[in-house]
Amino acid sequence: MKYQRMKSDAHVVAAIVILCLAGCGGGGGVGDFDLAGGLNITPFPDQAFGGIWTGTDDNGLEILALTTETGRLHWIAPETGEQGFGTGTVSALSIDVEYTYVAPLGFTLEDGSTSASCAGGGIISERVSLWVNALCTTESGSTFNNTATLDYDALYDRDSSLALVAGNYDDFGLVVNVTASGEVFEQDPATGCVVNGQIDIIDSRFNAYDVSITYSNCEGAVANLNGATFSGLGILDNSAVPETAIFALTGVVDNVIYSVIYELPRL
Repeated sequence: MKYQRMKSDAHVVAAIVILCLAGCGGGGGVGDFDLAGGLNITPFPDQAFGGIWTGTDDNGLEILALTTETGRLHWIAPETGEQGFGTGTVSALSIDVEYTYVAPLGFTLEDGSTSASCAGGGIISERVSLWVNALCTTESGSTFNNTATLDYDALYDRDSSLALVAGNYDDFGLVVNVTASGEVFEQDPATGCVVNGQIDIIDSRFNAYDVSITYSNCEGAVANLNGATFSGLGILDNSAVPETAIFALTGVVDNVIYSVIYELPRL
């Protein structure tokens, strides 16, 4: 999967129609005339929230969003390594999102803050498109917007299983091993760091995994990683060659929440 905008004119038209149906004099539904009884309103069903979504924000930055049927959300900027993690709720075509936005491990946000609280809303068309507009406020009081128009990636429709995700992956020359039971192991001889973790199935119908890893045995400059646990969502991208596991994780190091994004080609 490449993180690029894939919007077409058809998507633009669809987005306009969705917005109009949601807010153009409606009651949150589709109207039709019954000659005997007048105007009938059929409410829109709540759209499914789950998906893999790609596109760009209003600044042209590539965005990858991972969402689950149960309302989990990871908002990822692969170019910067920044990440938001939180939840989303759906009512008909409308969504409300709340998440914490953090910088990659060892970095800060633009104003020097370590995190920002984000909240907002948007419009979702199930398995088609997602538009989000969230206002983020950093610990220092600065504000910025996460606003993006995203397209659904059918990669989400791929089944998930521990058998599919098991195997060895390349982490910049190190080997990440995932066993048939979902156990994760990696060791870095240069730092002594040992990574142990677990991958679990969220819903076998969809390409989304629950991922958690913990660091131990780290020495020297990275000794502060010992005991740190990073958790989040993962996907298995078989549209890439070789197939690639992508993990969007967050965790606490030295009392600061950080983002860690793994892109691991299969060996």
